[in-house]
Amino acid sequence: MFGIKSMFGGKRASMVPAGPHEITAEIEIECPVGAVYPLIDLGSPRSSYRQLADQMGAELVEAGAGQARRFELISSMIPDAMFTFTVTHEVPNSEYAYFCESDALRPVIRSHEHFVLHPTKGDSCRLVLTHTVTFDGPLEQEAFEMEAIELAHAGFSSLSKIKLHAEEGDEAARSLRAAQVAALDESSSDPD
Repeated sequence: MFGIKSMFGGKRASMVPAGPHEITAEIEIECPVGAVYPLIDLGSPRSSYRQLADQMGAELVEAGAGQARRFELISSMIPDAMFTFTVTHEVPNSEYAYFCESDALRPVIRSHEHFVLHPTKGDSCRLVLTHTVTFDGPLEQEAFEMEAIELAHAGFSSLSKIKLHAEEGDEAARSLRAAQVAALDESSSDPD
């Protein structure tokens, strides 16, 4: 389940303001919050980013001391695309949020991801992602709708990977990531 909400109202216009715009997604996970939280915590050795980065030819590293925790995702496959994550909110086994910055995100210039875990019946939980983005300028309605759909899909895909990682373990998540990388490689080498 996901939703898209512009903070400028739902009125259709030929141009959509740069933002901010919220895209939400949520998923039920058949694991307790304590098993899921480390997968979203960039500093945890179990972080999904950290566990799967090597399959992207990447490494997630802590970017030095400071008031806010910062991490960098550096990829040898895409050397010009470095992603910087600045943690904005941490409540163990409950919430985790960060800003993500990269030139590779264009037309998004500001991206904030906020994860909230809600315990549900038994040993299950619901993971909610609120992704708030600002674009580098106003977008035509059609371009905005396409970006919003892509961002909603990316958010739900991210939650689905976390669910798979939590419920079926590291190898299942790695297998899925390997299949995605292979499909991407195949589509980028296909001349049609």
